[in-house]
Formats: sequence, structure tokens, C-alpha cells
Amino acid sequence: MNSRNLDDGSVLHFDGQGIMQIHDFGRGVSLHVRRGIMTLDFAKHVIEDGERHLRTSGRYVLMVDGAETRMHTTEFREVMTKWFAEHDSAVVHMLIKSRMLEMALNVANLMVGGRARAYFNPEVWESIGRQEVPSFIRRPLVVPPDLRTG
Repeated sequence: MNSRNLDDGSVLHFDGQGIMQIHDFGRGVSLHVRRGIMTLDFAKHVIEDGERHLRTSGRYVLMVDGAETRMHTTEFREVMTKWFAEHDSAVVHMLIKSRMLEMALNVANLMVGGRARAYFNPEVWESIGRQEVPSFIRRPLVVPPDLRTG
């Protein structure tokens, strides 16, 4: 797993299977833009982000643009479900295109008490983010031209 701080203040985490860019909107709100396969190594960065927000804001609203996510590994799903189940002040709103991801998130949602929601409509998902922090906006995944992901 590699990481890089970008000029816009976001952080990029990547390996040969996937890439995740984290934008901090403050007030306990993060945007994670993902592409590819999310493995256990990515889960560690999500948890680190969540723990930081819980310490500073007392809550964690994870807005995930997962429209280009192919899958979450079993290990990723298990670790994230366990973490969210243990943190009542953490919620996740995930923009997706895949019915399989929706099904996986719905199963996880049963374990976390309804704090994980899937959205297929980008405008609806983005409006949820703006309810949490008015400056929220969907951002594209920025991959620097010199980045080696493989």
C-alpha cells in the first residue's frame, strides 16, 4: 500500500488492486472516492480516518463515492462492519452502481443498526452530504500522471 498527500489537501492510498482518495470536509465528514477492489489495507485507512474524526468532532459521516468500486473483499467488509458496529457515532452513505455492492451494504447494515445506506442517484447522495456540511460536493478521483499504481 502506498500513500501520497496531494496539493488539494486530500490523501491518496493505492496499490495494484485499487485506489482511494480521502477528502476531509471538517465537522466529522469525509469523502472517500474509490476505484477498483477495496482490500483489508484500505480498511485500515478508513478506520484511521474515522478514529481521527471521532476524536476531533465526536462523529464520523463517511460519504463514499463507490461508483467505480468493483468490489470489497471479505476481509474489508468484515473489518469495516465490526468497526461501524462498535462506533454508534459513525454512519456511511455510499454512492454505487452495482446491485451486488448494494446487497453487501444491506447485509452490513443489519449489523450496524441502519447506519449504512446505499444510493444510486448521485444528486440524492450529494444532497445528503450537503445536509451534513454545506460545502460538501462530489469530487472526481484525481490520479497524478506520475502515479504508479501497479
